[in-house]
Amino acid sequence: MSCEQPPSRLKMRLSKPLIAATLGVLFCLFAPEGLPISVAQAAEADYPRLVPVGTGATAGASPPSIRFVTSDDFPPFNFVDGSGLITGFNVEVARAICARLSIPCTVQVRPFPLLLEAVRENKADAIAAGVADTPALRQHLSYSVPYFREPARFVRRWPALVEPSPRTLAGKSVGVVTGSRYADFIQDFFPAAKPQPAGSEAELFALLKSGEVDAVFTGAVGASFWLAGPVAKGCCAFSGGAYTEPAYFGDGMKIAVAADNAALKASIDGALRALDADGTLADLALRFFPESLY
Repeated sequence: MSCEQPPSRLKMRLSKPLIAATLGVLFCLFAPEGLPISVAQAAEADYPRLVPVGTGATAGASPPSIRFVTSDDFPPFNFVDGSGLITGFNVEVARAICARLSIPCTVQVRPFPLLLEAVRENKADAIAAGVADTPALRQHLSYSVPYFREPARFVRRWPALVEPSPRTLAGKSVGVVTGSRYADFIQDFFPAAKPQPAGSEAELFALLKSGEVDAVFTGAVGASFWLAGPVAKGCCAFSGGAYTEPAYFGDGMKIAVAADNAALKASIDGALRALDADGTLADLALRFFPESLY
């Protein structure tokens, strides 16, 4: 991708991508039946810790201010509310970073394809919009530690909410969006299940509600909104744990800054670690998502 092309958005197959480490439990467990460790199985908290304690660079002096830039077309992460104000999970994380650093900040709104340009032209300091972390973009941008990883989840109809495993799903139909990382994950770790392809997430949930599939496997954000909405009508629920395997579901959402602005990245990293440790990130997630994603 050339530097003239717009950045791509991190797909919310993201795994709010977090490295689970509640009381160190995750690092002591082995994945059952050959599966990657499920966050919900390993962690006792609704939202696992962002990064292991004590890792990464130590932030130096805080910048005098931060000019964030975002788009307004990615709810619930960045959007304009009923009062005409920009808000969303990404936006409030940006504001929380500034509050933690005790500095003023601004949040500008631009079309998504112009976000990189704003940083390159020094019209903004940082992007809070889920810009993908790719080798091409790393020529121009540096990325913070991840502050959100969307897990993948199984969703099933009541009352069939047994713990999903290669054994319990053997011979069962599992809906997945065609060509998605969720489809790849089912193929690799649930080989005895019968994948049922769907062309979209809406079609996926329609198959589940009608009983045409035994379960679906998809991103927890979209699933949480569907489960809480009028279409589902209480038919279904999350089943089993949450999966955040980075090889399938990505590294997670990060703040992007200019590649040569190491000081700003260090300050943002330090603020994000503090916001994770004191529960602010988890609180913001519960504010913008209808239920716990984990």
